[in-house]
Amino acid sequence: MGVAVVVSLGGSMLVANRQIQLHRLQSELLQAQSNYAVQIGSLTNVSAPSQIASQAGALHLVDPTSVAQVAATSLERPLPLPQFIGYAPVTSRTSR
Repeated sequence: MGVAVVVSLGGSMLVANRQIQLHRLQSELLQAQSNYAVQIGSLTNVSAPSQIASQAGALHLVDPTSVAQVAATSLERPLPLPQFIGYAPVTSRTSR
């Protein structure tokens, strides 16, 4: 009978230890999910239309004064280079 009590007690201790490990793993999982949600939230805020508009304004990008519709064309032949009206200074991407 004493052996049965020792075996039962040992089994209970193993089950309790496993439950503690599972609880610790669940806590780690919840923390990782929380960190992920915070990162997604911060990235979502950066890509919000208001943030994009303010960054575009800081780069001196403005709303167009007019929009020209591009005519449909066949994709069978290469398109000619576009012709621009007016002057735009060339600025290297690395110096912006």
